[in-house]
Amino acid sequence: MFRGQYVHSISDNGRVSIPAKFRELLNVKYSSNTIIVSMFENCLLAYPKIEWEKLESKMLDLPSFKKETVDFERYLIGNASECQLDSEGRINISPVLRKNLNFKKSVVFVGILTRFEIWDEKLWEKNRESGFKKFQKSRDQIDEI
Repeated sequence: MFRGQYVHSISDNGRVSIPAKFRELLNVKYSSNTIIVSMFENCLLAYPKIEWEKLESKMLDLPSFKKETVDFERYLIGNASECQLDSEGRINISPVLRKNLNFKKSVVFVGILTRFEIWDEKLWEKNRESGFKKFQKSRDQIDEI
């Protein structure tokens, strides 16, 4: 499972190194160097290809002409791109995604079980402060599940 937070520099042309622990998990559990990234709220959402395909399968069961489904698919699938890790464990994030998410000098990788997020470091710091309050609020709801 993807866990933890890691800060990495991002080059001017969008290359960023995937954290070593995440690369190891991709190789061992998923036997793949391919991830799918897409915009999600204020960050990139990154899935190993097989996990992304599971998500797509679920989406195929949604009513395809329902407005909420179309909006969701347009945003998530329409912004998705397949990334291959290079020999140094880096991916290239497209200029469009970097611009939309305001990625500058460094990004934070946040592991979330079968996926991970990639945040602009400054934005992550701002969201982290409010995140603890949201955590406190939601933990009781999760405990009831």
